[in-house]
Amino acid sequence: MTIGQEITVDTLDDIRALARAAPDARELLPIGLREVTRGPAAIHTVADSLRRLGVAEGGVVAVLCDATPKSPGAGGGDVVDVVREAIAHGRYRPVLVVVRPHGSAGLVHADEHTVAETVRRVAEVAPGSLVTVGSGTMADLGKVAAQQLDLIHVVVQTAASVNGFADDQSVLLRNGAKRTTPSRWPDALVIDSDVLAAAPRAMTCAGLGDQLSMFTASADWYLAAASGFDTSYSATVVQVLRRGGRDALDAVDGLRHGSPHAVSALAGGLTRGGLAMGLAGRTSPSSGTEHTISHLLEMHAGAHGVRAASHGSQVGVASVVAAAIWQRLRARLTDRGVVMVRRLDPEKMRERVYAAFAPLDADGTTARECWQAYQRKLDWINRNRDRLQRLCTNWASHDAAVGDLLASPETITGMLREAGAPWRFSGLDPCPEFGTVHWAVRNCHLLRDRFTVVDLAEVTGLWTAEEVADVLARTQWLVG
Repeated sequence: MTIGQEITVDTLDDIRALARAAPDARELLPIGLREVTRGPAAIHTVADSLRRLGVAEGGVVAVLCDATPKSPGAGGGDVVDVVREAIAHGRYRPVLVVVRPHGSAGLVHADEHTVAETVRRVAEVAPGSLVTVGSGTMADLGKVAAQQLDLIHVVVQTAASVNGFADDQSVLLRNGAKRTTPSRWPDALVIDSDVLAAAPRAMTCAGLGDQLSMFTASADWYLAAASGFDTSYSATVVQVLRRGGRDALDAVDGLRHGSPHAVSALAGGLTRGGLAMGLAGRTSPSSGTEHTISHLLEMHAGAHGVRAASHGSQVGVASVVAAAIWQRLRARLTDRGVVMVRRLDPEKMRERVYAAFAPLDADGTTARECWQAYQRKLDWINRNRDRLQRLCTNWASHDAAVGDLLASPETITGMLREAGAPWRFSGLDPCPEFGTVHWAVRNCHLLRDRFTVVDLAEVTGLWTAEEVADVLARTQWLVG
């Protein structure tokens, strides 16, 4: 459906039809996102979205945002002001709810305090609906508030920075650890191409990094299914993810110059990524080793009261590292005969988890949280060593499928460089210390209970401190 000049409302019928016709249709979850409005000046149509969603005129609409100014493009002013005016013009009553930073880093994080405070403050204005304006963290907070308060929810995306706008998951800080938590689909997503083009280029580069995770995370997801740890892998979901991602990557050269067409294509790819995660009911299609590395860097920065580089930019660089890990492990599984799976000593692994995460807080809360998650995976690994051994012995029957999902570290590096995005950790802003990077890569698999390429390297004795140092040495000086 087209509304005015170049503004379209997509009800996602093509993806719904693809999911219904898929061989694994019964395993896929319904898409709760009802529409996506795209085009220049789309933020002026927020009231139309509310009306189509059945929100009665005259009601209170909570407008959730942070205090960071956001340019609407050529029209000047601020995106939040334009959205409030559009809502009021549509005969609704907008009430602003501004989320302030909690803690010393000066940034809004989705920690327990901020989540609870956001829900409380939105509830205070007694709205009939919620409009969230912002980027990834604000969308995560809005999805939680909409879930807990049972509100119609419209998300106004202000940057092509992450793929988490269009799914029903929120990444929250729990006991100091990043955790993907089921929340709620937004009912509508508004993507204004003028707003995205006016966003800081660093945020667009971060979105490219998040998009490129599809070249490593999907392989981790396949591995989890092949091992028997998580059998939810879906070729249909990967198809949804890749279909949008390819369009975004075809326009990657325009991202360096802030081309509105390229930024809009990237936003479309990120939306498809969010829909893929929602269909799967988990973030695994585009969140694997590369995301855990980024999560650990963010957790380390938060624990020390400093700013981390943007999530997506870290994911992009970490995708190069994850691709290199995959490259090395595949070579060893195919070229060096049978790789033996070893038992992991629970007490030694517990000591390792606590040693890795204890420095993040004074009382060991984060270490206990991470051990609780990792212990579940560790117990499964030791109970299923025979299954993992068969996987390694018969790796030739899986290698081609994995290869189709992966891109080489050189390819990922080349796309990041073409867009002018960071492609190694020294290019991040701010740049983490090398020791912190080594710590994050070495311990990324200890964060949560998902089976990834690093877990397979661990159980086969191939994940040593020396191995990590070599991977980093090679990827951080790689010329694509």
